[in-house]
Amino acid sequence: MLDDQPYRDGEVTVGGVAVRYRVAGPDNDRLPLVLVHGTAGSIDGHYGYIFPMMAYRQKVIALDWSEPAGDTVELADLVAQVKAVIEAEVPNGPVTLMGYSLGACVAAKVAAEMGNKIKNLILAAGWLKTDTHQKMRNDVWRQLRDQDSASITQYMTFCAFSPAFQNLKTLDEMKAAAGMLKMSAFVDKQMDLNTRIDIAAECETITAKTLVIGCTFDMMVPKHHSKQLFGAIEDARYAEIPSGHAVVHERAAELFHYVDRFSAQPDQYEAGAIIPAQKP
Repeated sequence: MLDDQPYRDGEVTVGGVAVRYRVAGPDNDRLPLVLVHGTAGSIDGHYGYIFPMMAYRQKVIALDWSEPAGDTVELADLVAQVKAVIEAEVPNGPVTLMGYSLGACVAAKVAAEMGNKIKNLILAAGWLKTDTHQKMRNDVWRQLRDQDSASITQYMTFCAFSPAFQNLKTLDEMKAAAGMLKMSAFVDKQMDLNTRIDIAAECETITAKTLVIGCTFDMMVPKHHSKQLFGAIEDARYAEIPSGHAVVHERAAELFHYVDRFSAQPDQYEAGAIIPAQKP
């Protein structure tokens, strides 16, 4: 992953399961950056671009979720895994915490629970409370999954990327991208969790300086969800990237720009600011 930038692996045990994580980058005047991936993701799957680029700037810690015991996954299960990794690597804090998609919901709850240990918070393509539009999409996903449909990964890919991005590709290229997605019982549980998210109360208690990033053409988590997070968190500023939900792939360089700038200068924009869009 990091051509000439070494990294090390770590592991903590949470609820009887091993949670693996990765650490790279220098200790310097920037706070350590902790990365939390989203549904059906992984360090490499969602942060394959951001992790190595940020590791040249500062210490970066990223974890891969492990499937907890039980028939369902609760937000508290994933929160516990993130908190355990932070406690193992930066026991005295503070850190900058970033979450993408479902990982943004997890990160927001972690920030609410850990207080001053999370000094800065970055929420990309996250949401405050699952609404009917999201439940409808997830219900279609569930029907395809129950039918063991081979089309399910194409459906996920179709929803994840913006029309503009897809129109730069051929149909065969998009199908090949869809073929890289892997289904599992753990993914099923994460999709079920997605239908039950409600972190409205927790977000009102977050004290971290927060950057909320919405995606203009997001069909999975439309940008009004990011604006709700922006409104719910007291010390928040908002940026928007012209991307679909899969901003970690579609607009990785632009996402890196916002993450890098906020990590270096979290006070550059005051609470309530709308950060100007990047010029093409």
